[in-house]
Amino acid sequence: MNSAIRILCVPVFCLVISSGVWAQEAPTPVDETTLVISDAAAEPGTSVASTSILPYILRMVLVLGFVIAAIYGLYALIRRSSRPKPMSDSPLKILATNQVGPGRSLLVASVGTKAWLLGSTDAALSLIAEIQDKELIDELTLNAQKSPDVPRQDFSTVLSSLLKPRAGGTSRQGRSSDFYAKQRDRLKKF
Repeated sequence: MNSAIRILCVPVFCLVISSGVWAQEAPTPVDETTLVISDAAAEPGTSVASTSILPYILRMVLVLGFVIAAIYGLYALIRRSSRPKPMSDSPLKILATNQVGPGRSLLVASVGTKAWLLGSTDAALSLIAEIQDKELIDELTLNAQKSPDVPRQDFSTVLSSLLKPRAGGTSRQGRSSDFYAKQRDRLKKF
């Protein structure tokens, strides 16, 4: 599935890149003999062509918004397709996990009534020991069933939790008004 998505992303990427080239218009030649050059200022009754850049800025903002929306949509599609599907009725279960370092963790996996302690790194998964203590396996199974699976948070949720003010702290606006009040008091002393 991932290779199919990657293969489909290549033509979409090429289409997006090439659309910028196709959107440019070829310059039309200007006949310089028909141009009128006058040194006098425009008379009050005549109209002067507008040189406003506002339409260009609006067009740029709209195109940029469209490009960002397309990139986000493509990212969401790829992320959704690469997410593993959880199987609740699978006999293979992860009973416990513990991070021991960056990119390293210990796992207790079970199949039926047997359990194994596994070491996991970014590059490999290795068997450390087979757990034969039936009471420990039962206890880990009960703990795994009690604890709810915490879903992984997406980037926007993590970012919004970092940016919103904490309950115990002051808000950013309150801090900035305190700062300005202190600065006003300092200036009054001069």
